[in-house]
Amino acid sequence: MKIIKKLPALIVMICPSVWAGMQAMDESEMSSTYGQAIFEVTDQVVSQPGGADLSMLRLTIGARIEINANVAELSLGRYWRPEGTNCTGGAGGDKVCYNNVLPVTYNDNINWACTAKPCGSVGLADENYLSSSLTHNTGGEKSFFDFPGGFQPDGGVDIKLRDVTMGQVRDKGNGQYELLPFIQENPYFEFAFDETSGVRKLVGFRLGAEESFGYQGNIIDVISGYIRPSITATAKLGSITVGDLYLEAQLGGVRTIGWLDKRTTNFLGTSGGFGGAILDLIVPDTDALISQSPHAQLFPVQSNYLEHSNAFFFSVGTRSIQWSSVQGFSPEVTSPGFWINMGGDGGLIAKTQEGDHPNNYFPGHPNNPIYGGNTNYGNVANLPSWSQTYNNN
Repeated sequence: MKIIKKLPALIVMICPSVWAGMQAMDESEMSSTYGQAIFEVTDQVVSQPGGADLSMLRLTIGARIEINANVAELSLGRYWRPEGTNCTGGAGGDKVCYNNVLPVTYNDNINWACTAKPCGSVGLADENYLSSSLTHNTGGEKSFFDFPGGFQPDGGVDIKLRDVTMGQVRDKGNGQYELLPFIQENPYFEFAFDETSGVRKLVGFRLGAEESFGYQGNIIDVISGYIRPSITATAKLGSITVGDLYLEAQLGGVRTIGWLDKRTTNFLGTSGGFGGAILDLIVPDTDALISQSPHAQLFPVQSNYLEHSNAFFFSVGTRSIQWSSVQGFSPEVTSPGFWINMGGDGGLIAKTQEGDHPNNYFPGHPNNPIYGGNTNYGNVANLPSWSQTYNNN
């Protein structure tokens, strides 16, 4: 990990016979003093839909983090979930699962634990976990369990990601491999406080960055979050491919594996010449389109490219929270529990037609035989500025 940051120069002079204490500076002295701070603290009030305003305290670190790392597993949100708690959604509550009741008190984990089974389709029989030929060019539907890295659905956790990669390894030939980093500009911590009782009570926390850029991959076994990637889908009339559909679809929710839903899917355009003209006519029939995608879509989206996104953060809260805007981007409301936000600002790209997990493993790593042949996003322009080349000798 390489961290680049600028700090004001500090010159300290020590004299053995003199000790000067700190002295207050007046306005004129302050105005003639120059420097650059690494920390910025902001405190603001943010309106909440259907609830009292929250006070947001954010600490932003003026740093550029360039990281290339692999994480075997990231599991967030294993807590007690009593039976019979609130969880509602679409299609009988199985496809999309939302916690929609604000807790009454800080310790109220009854109304938002969400124990409906299956919640977000986590807990179905194995034959239900199939990718769709609409968004994944696999020669037909393919079992999640047959993808490299396998599939391990888990209804007892909010977020479970495996083989998480940040950055990418590029094979330059002749035994040379180049590390390409995942970059985050100005990371921040933000705390949400409820002050309606007269006591400043912490109800949420999030960790993010003002800008994220580069390659990110993971196996998504289960997720609670707002995931809105740009997707290219192949459209067919019978057995004939007539062109591509460009979609932006919300695949998130509470402990879900992700579904295309006509209520949360935007059509960005079509291609394919004459076939594209046909698609322009049939696209409004969203029911027909979604019916071509009868199974969840999020799991096979293992490859992400963040194009200077302002929308990447993790949060945890005891209630639904509308967080403050970042660089002009205002995120969707996060649900209680652990939550991940990716997309919504147009900066998240997913190449579902390839479906390969990004390769970030050198020869000799246990995961290199699994992902070493993958080349997703290999030709993306404006690559991260920092890289380091290694010889495989």
